Amino acid sequence: MVNAPVTEKDGDAQLRVWWRHWGVVLILAVLAGLVIWAMLNLAPWLRNLQEWRAAKTAQEQIEKLYRNDKYGGKTPEETFDMFVSALEKGDIDLASKYFVLNKQEQWKKTLEEYKIKALLADFNSELLKNRVQWKRIETEDKNIIEYNYDVKVPENTTVEITGNKLELPAGEYTNIVIFEKYPSEIWKINLL
Repeated sequence: MVNAPVTEKDGDAQLRVWWRHWGVVLILAVLAGLVIWAMLNLAPWLRNLQEWRAAKTAQEQIEKLYRNDKYGGKTPEETFDMFVSALEKGDIDLASKYFVLNKQEQWKKTLEEYKIKALLADFNSELLKNRVQWKRIETEDKNIIEYNYDVKVPENTTVEITGNKLELPAGEYTNIVIFEKYPSEIWKINLL
């Protein structure tokens, strides 16, 4: 068999086939590169978007809790009186609800401990005694009200607070009570 000479027409056809074949390979390589680039660069962005959405949803749920919270009074003093009244009744669940949301569980445990150790009545009477001495402190934030009061410790004392022992030397101490106003227009105890 003799090879026929390649004509210009056959050469053009072979060149077109070569470009079509390698053009497809080139397009596939570019697409693969784009997919890899997108996976490497867009994945963190998508993760950030998902985290942002989750944070926004969590924030909306917290804000809803704050708006719907009805445990508290129209003034800090009213909230404090409600808290003391709940303690007098021994209603730990209700008493703990007068604290800001993020401190309710902690105070519920503390008050349960006081109840078990029969310290609830003493704690309540100490709160009432100290309330008489409250001095209001003006703050820049109108949604926070602070009260100072002095406590005299006549002799060295050991106090147990939530399982931790604290040595108090004799002397006079200034304590603070902080109330926070919620979007629902009620006041909650932030610090006691």
